[in-house]
Amino acid sequence: MATLSLRIPLKWQVGVVVVLFVAALTSLWLTSTSVIERERRRATAKGVLDRAGTRLAEQGTSVIARAPRWPDYIGPADWDQLDRELSAEAARALAPFEGVEGGYYVRDFTRFVGTAVPANAPPRATPKDRRGGTGPPSPEAELIEIQIDAAIRKDQSLFVVEISEPDLIAIRTAPIAVRGQMVAATWTMIRLEDPLFMNRSLRGYQLTAGLALGGIALSLLWMAGLARTVRRQALERERLQTELRRSERLAALGKLLAGVAHEVRNPLAGIRSTVQLWQRGIGPDAESFEGLVDEVDRLEGIVARLLHFSRADAQDMMPSNLNDVVAEVARLAQPNADDLGVIVELDLAPDLPPNLMAPPALIQVFRNLSTNALQAMPGGGTLRFSTRADVAAGEVIAQVADSGPGLSPEALNHLFEPFYTTKPGGTGLGLAIAREIVLAHRGELRADPSDNERGARFILSLPILRENGHEGKPGH
Repeated sequence: MATLSLRIPLKWQVGVVVVLFVAALTSLWLTSTSVIERERRRATAKGVLDRAGTRLAEQGTSVIARAPRWPDYIGPADWDQLDRELSAEAARALAPFEGVEGGYYVRDFTRFVGTAVPANAPPRATPKDRRGGTGPPSPEAELIEIQIDAAIRKDQSLFVVEISEPDLIAIRTAPIAVRGQMVAATWTMIRLEDPLFMNRSLRGYQLTAGLALGGIALSLLWMAGLARTVRRQALERERLQTELRRSERLAALGKLLAGVAHEVRNPLAGIRSTVQLWQRGIGPDAESFEGLVDEVDRLEGIVARLLHFSRADAQDMMPSNLNDVVAEVARLAQPNADDLGVIVELDLAPDLPPNLMAPPALIQVFRNLSTNALQAMPGGGTLRFSTRADVAAGEVIAQVADSGPGLSPEALNHLFEPFYTTKPGGTGLGLAIAREIVLAHRGELRADPSDNERGARFILSLPILRENGHEGKPGH
């Protein structure tokens, strides 16, 4: 399924999820509207039935009172006539009240007459009662008779909510006096819940839940697809960064080879001259041998630095603390600093997060920076090492600063180029090798141009090693 989701364009995936959630919300709103309407009917049921019952009594009492020989004897034809007239009056009385059904009940004859049901009510069987009249269905009829008997005995209207499977109904009954006798009653009833409504609500909630679950399932598939895409992009970004570093390495090596060709010519020329003199019978003597050895040492130094440069990332990495590396470099620099009258200061942040590093390689980096700093302060000064953590950026930062003359704009532009140097006799490979080592640690080495008036400042940053074994910012 995740593979299928990845083949679908992202905008279609988002569209399907949005449509499902909108449909779920719409279904929930419609169902909730019905539920709210049901609760409104329940809350207002008594008031509605009171008004309906009052109108029913007003319009039916006079009809009952006109019945011949009431209440001593009523013949079958009279019952039929009374039922027709009361049905018409009940229909007119209950017409303004939606969902209310009702009618009349003659106590002495235990007979329902004049029953009226709402015009829009679902079809229900309204059987003949046991005396031949028409009335409500038998389950409700029994409840209504009980309430009518209680209302006549107490001579007051009564309201009750009862369960008549499968409905929940509200009933109101009130006595009717004819010639001073409580011989009849009105009844009104409203169905607060019915099977049709309950089924419709249940289907609505089922539809809402189904659509919502469908949207959630598709969202999870979508998120799984996005996660796969992000992982793939992260791997691709890492591969591209590696390729970029290799490209930068090749470009630097190109400059390096051009510099090597220039640098090697001088010692080779010296060696050639010495050998030519020997061929002519001049020498060899101690001085020529010493000059030859110096030129060979110079070549060996160039080759060694070239190997350092080309193998800057071939180091065994391990979790380590940068404070230990900086403290060791400061200790190694102390003797030379004492000879030059340079004060060494250490400002190491406590509880520094660990980094993945090759400590010997980084010691070489800081040794190079500290050596350059000491050479810039032959008359004394201050060499300061400091560390701090930038947890938000996911980095540990170390600084090496001196109080020397600083760096010129031209030096800043070519600082890390192989064979660029401002020192007599320098090879120009120290900072280039240092930068390559730091890049191999996924870090950054740069000079701070804002502090040149107070000396040179180099800033080295390395990614923090997280608990999950990854490097970088939190959450990455």
